[in-house]
Amino acid sequence: MDRFFSVLPIIAPVFITILLGYFSKRKGIVSPGGISGLKALVMNFSLPAVIIGAFYRLDVSTDILVIAVIVFCAAVTGFLTGKLLKKLLRVRQDAMPFLMTTVETGMIGYGLYILLFSQENFSWFAMADIGEAVFVFTLYSILLNMRVGTGVKSSLKAMVKTPMIWATVVGLVLGATGLGRLLDASPAGPAIDESLSYIGAPTGILMLFVVGYEMQLNRRYIKSGLAALGLRAGIMALLCFAVINLVFLFIPYNEYLFWSFILMYSLPATYLLPLFTRDEEDKAYIATSLALYTVFSVILFSVVAYLAAP
Repeated sequence: MDRFFSVLPIIAPVFITILLGYFSKRKGIVSPGGISGLKALVMNFSLPAVIIGAFYRLDVSTDILVIAVIVFCAAVTGFLTGKLLKKLLRVRQDAMPFLMTTVETGMIGYGLYILLFSQENFSWFAMADIGEAVFVFTLYSILLNMRVGTGVKSSLKAMVKTPMIWATVVGLVLGATGLGRLLDASPAGPAIDESLSYIGAPTGILMLFVVGYEMQLNRRYIKSGLAALGLRAGIMALLCFAVINLVFLFIPYNEYLFWSFILMYSLPATYLLPLFTRDEEDKAYIATSLALYTVFSVILFSVVAYLAAP
């Protein structure tokens, strides 16, 4: 019981913030335009600040490349496994394989990790996510655009314009060249650190509020959504097991990195997926599946918090 109450301060804000977002939509307290503004604030300013802060003082090594390659291959494996299961199980929904890969780190994962392990240890989760981000903004985006008849060129343009990609590149360059550590040691260092921390501070609560606001459940697709949840949970568990064992085969074990993988593979698929769907039935199936898995992810987060909290 003491253990439960020790992690309650971590778990309670997650549930409360998601519920606030959900009821804000139901009661009309916050408009869709207001949510678009919050998302723009997170994706263009607060989240990039968190990412740069995670990397700019980091001593970049080949370990990051090893992690990125393994996670990227795992994402590809998830998609191919989804394609195979769709054929074997004769699943009607064409979007099903796309739900069997990717993880929504941007809108929910980063916020949950910061709540659990604090912003100071966020660099481990950011490292775990690099391979996933590369997959989402390259191969996955190309496949999604092909679904709606958009060319590869448009996918690459969208990737180049993504602030999170630029924040990752800037942070890694500063870390790899040592410029970030020089800046940190300079008289301007404390001001830079405080500015990045201050801008990034609202990331967690804003993300979770938006997640709650955008949850959609269509009763007609709950059965198929639960089937997708079960398949994805099984695939993610196997991928998580494989990634952890492969990564720590090549690099020294780190507890924060270990829990980064556990948390990452408990997340739902990317929330970008409904944006690349023109068929209304397909969109309702995707939205319901993502909503169900989001609830499942928050429950899993509670378990992770119970096991991993100091």
